[in-house]
Amino acid sequence: MRLADDAKRLAIFAYYDRDGAVDGYVPYLLRAVRRFCARQVVVVNGALRDEGRRALAACADEVIERANEGFDITAYKEGFLSQDMSQFDEVLFYNQTIFGPVRPLDEMFGAMAARDVDFWGLTRHKGAKAASWNDQIPIPPHVQSFFFAVRGEMLHAPAFRAYWEQLPPIRGYWEAVEKHEIRFTKHFSDQGYAWDVYVDTADLEIYNDYPLMGMPVTLLKERGCPFCKRKNFITARHTYSTVPQGRAGAALYEYLRSETEYPERLIFENLLRTEPLADVVQALGLCRMTDSAPQASAPTAALVCVTSKALAPLLCRAADALPDFVYCEMAYASEALQSAFDPLVRRAHTACVEGKRPAAVLMERLARYQKEFSYLLFLNDDLAPLLREFADATSVLRAVEALEPARCIGVLSREPALGMLVPVPSTHQETVTMAVNLRANSETLRAAGVTAPFGDTGLASRGGMFFARTEALGAAPLADALFDGLYPAWEYLPMLLAQQRGWLTAYAARTQHVQDVWFDETEMMRDIESLWMTPNKSRYDQILFRMKAILDFYHERRYQMTLEQAFHADLTFKQKAWICLQILLKPETFEKLHRRFGHAGPPAAPPHDDLD
Repeated sequence: MRLADDAKRLAIFAYYDRDGAVDGYVPYLLRAVRRFCARQVVVVNGALRDEGRRALAACADEVIERANEGFDITAYKEGFLSQDMSQFDEVLFYNQTIFGPVRPLDEMFGAMAARDVDFWGLTRHKGAKAASWNDQIPIPPHVQSFFFAVRGEMLHAPAFRAYWEQLPPIRGYWEAVEKHEIRFTKHFSDQGYAWDVYVDTADLEIYNDYPLMGMPVTLLKERGCPFCKRKNFITARHTYSTVPQGRAGAALYEYLRSETEYPERLIFENLLRTEPLADVVQALGLCRMTDSAPQASAPTAALVCVTSKALAPLLCRAADALPDFVYCEMAYASEALQSAFDPLVRRAHTACVEGKRPAAVLMERLARYQKEFSYLLFLNDDLAPLLREFADATSVLRAVEALEPARCIGVLSREPALGMLVPVPSTHQETVTMAVNLRANSETLRAAGVTAPFGDTGLASRGGMFFARTEALGAAPLADALFDGLYPAWEYLPMLLAQQRGWLTAYAARTQHVQDVWFDETEMMRDIESLWMTPNKSRYDQILFRMKAILDFYHERRYQMTLEQAFHADLTFKQKAWICLQILLKPETFEKLHRRFGHAGPPAAPPHDDLD
């Protein structure tokens, strides 16, 4: 069936936000689609804040709030069954997992109205021999469920209404895929209904099974696709890396920023509130080569804190080389350091003695910097020593080289979403695993006022050094715990505070440094792979799976003994008796018995293990 010019379309939009908020990209999307619909219904899974409810009501004819159950598919069901379909010629189902439109929607709706189909979608999945979550389930080619429409005879057929009425409960993401997305297209095409998609990707599917994720710019720029997937901005680079080799997110960001009028602030308003910053930075490849960046000038302050005799010459030479437009302040940890090294800074500057941590000096002066300057460079040598005894000159030198003010201003002035630049970490033993130690600092960071989401990994800057817009900087209480350990929480804090104020952070480096890091990390990766790979398991994902499986087995078994092992071990009779009782009794009964015979609390914790 083709749609007449006066056809009436109903739109059903499924929405969920864990905070009940509605960020700007959602009304932008809803308003654009509403122009082509006689009626628009928003079905919300979960509770809304009052301001979110008002935002949705302003661009919808009805807002339905329901329990957060069944994912978007069940929201589609509830929305469809709540409406009188007799007055509509087409129903459109879509959800909040897309950003856009980045081009006028007249093209898509006009083209699809002219096609003789019963249902259609934006894109299709080419199918697969087996599902990733169950190798017994084949995946037929299908319309992807984030944006699809049904019209005419099929829309009004009893079988279509029965499909939704009989939709089984959906309790997880993969159940939603299995019970609806991969089933819907085949179910109705087998009944003789014709389907098509707006964006033809058949010729691209030899390269990638999900071109909208793996090749988004090709689809948006060359195939007329008006939307991009939100998860392009947070998905690990290697997940859809077949084309163009892990740069899909970066290419999409650059295309939207430079070749469309879509407001990028809407994207990052949402992502910075809801997603770990490290995921966004990795997905978009946010690393800027400052040695090739354009130069610019603006009111800038530099705070250089000297606490170490070993690294003082390096920092003082860096301060002396700052451009004339930079106001420089030197903060020394002692009079001896100031008298010995301040003469190295021949350019105009302010020097003082501060017996405080560099971070404390920064926070005390932050309000003044924000009032008087547009940008701030923060350098210091308050770093955990290498191998517990050597000064980390490499990290300080990399920061000095990467954070050259004129170049950094050039980068930030070209990218309005960026608020902070931090050096790419060096690759000696103490820094190569910095990113994965964020979670260990979670309590300290929350105590310092961090509310931004973060995951198991994060951005880290050795010593917390950065170049930033002063408006992106946030203050925080500086408890001693922020500076404890080899990977102190302070090294993650500035970027998280900037995120809370709505700013992205990017890495900064000179080209040679990136080359050095690539060679170093490639060699480290080879070392690890050589320990874990087998002749039949040599792909990255296979090695990773094997490492996880071995680790899980270790954690499960390391404190367990069979009876035979226990009775051959060098244990006393009493210890062996306790083992027998622990096997025979219920856990709560054994714990009561344990306390009854003079042991306070539960049985002793397992001994320390270096793998903990």
